[in-house]
Amino acid sequence: MSGALRLLVVGCGSIGRRHAVNAVKTAGIGPVAVCDQNAALANEAAKMCDGQAFTDLDTALKWGADAVIVAVPHSVHVSVAQAALSYGAAVMVEKPISDDPSAAANLVAVADVLGLPLYAVCNMRFHAAVSSLKRHLSRVGKIHFARAHVGNYLPEMRPNADYRELYCANRDQGGGVVLDSIHEIDYLSWLLGPVIAVTADSGNIGDLDIDVEDYAAMSMRHMGGARSEVHMDYLQRFKRRGCEIVGSQGTLLWESFGKRPEHCVVRLFDVESGSWETLLEDSDVDPNAAYERLLNNFVSALNGGENDLHTGAEALHALKVACAVRSVSESGQGRASIDFGKLSYGQ
Repeated sequence: MSGALRLLVVGCGSIGRRHAVNAVKTAGIGPVAVCDQNAALANEAAKMCDGQAFTDLDTALKWGADAVIVAVPHSVHVSVAQAALSYGAAVMVEKPISDDPSAAANLVAVADVLGLPLYAVCNMRFHAAVSSLKRHLSRVGKIHFARAHVGNYLPEMRPNADYRELYCANRDQGGGVVLDSIHEIDYLSWLLGPVIAVTADSGNIGDLDIDVEDYAAMSMRHMGGARSEVHMDYLQRFKRRGCEIVGSQGTLLWESFGKRPEHCVVRLFDVESGSWETLLEDSDVDPNAAYERLLNNFVSALNGGENDLHTGAEALHALKVACAVRSVSESGQGRASIDFGKLSYGQ
């Protein structure tokens, strides 16, 4: 794509505003416009990125964006993304790509037919800790298994909002901890290979007055033989996130504690030396840095360069796994097999 790309951000909530503001600072991105049905939100975001504001999607798309970031509620991701594709724009959709695998599959097919780039925002791929795990993965030898976890207290995730009104607290808006924390499914698939089978238990076990699961535990089998386990919840009063990867030659261990500030440590145990090496330690992780790296990768991808973006096909696969977690838990059927198609996840 020659010249600076024209970027439209659809959806002016907190994440949409973040993308719009970061875009202004990203090399290779030219004018930025925003769109939201709420005129106040659209105008506020436009001021923040010194761009144009729209309240009608069709009018916004006629502005002629080269690329569109979709940051609306999950339930309308597909309709907005398809509209953007119909105008010839490259598209990046906030995670998860949808709350409906059939609709997501249709979106991926439309992008393939039109020959247009389709990505999903999984910014945890660009978190310094996950990047470090990826970079040092070969040092642990043959991977046997991994254990990942993420926990946070839902009422404190958006301090200035009633958490019960958030999308993540409502099933009809694509909420629930499994879809909200789909990052863990994605980055484990990126590191270990596509998930081919999953067993799981999930449910609403707290007292948060929400109609979606606030707890999930899953065991996944990856193409190539590695296993992984994931725990997710909305119930921990102190945010924690991390991953342990055990291989024949060593162990990678990541732990993050807290939020603003987030303290993050990644270490490697080497079997041959019998010692630990600190690969990364940051006592105050910049929460915006991963989003900045993501946009730089988006620009690189659209210019034919290297990138670590979450493709539409990979996003569909992660969604299938997440939906399988719910279905096996609700039906009690035990295990679900996942069709991973031709995915390689950068392996």
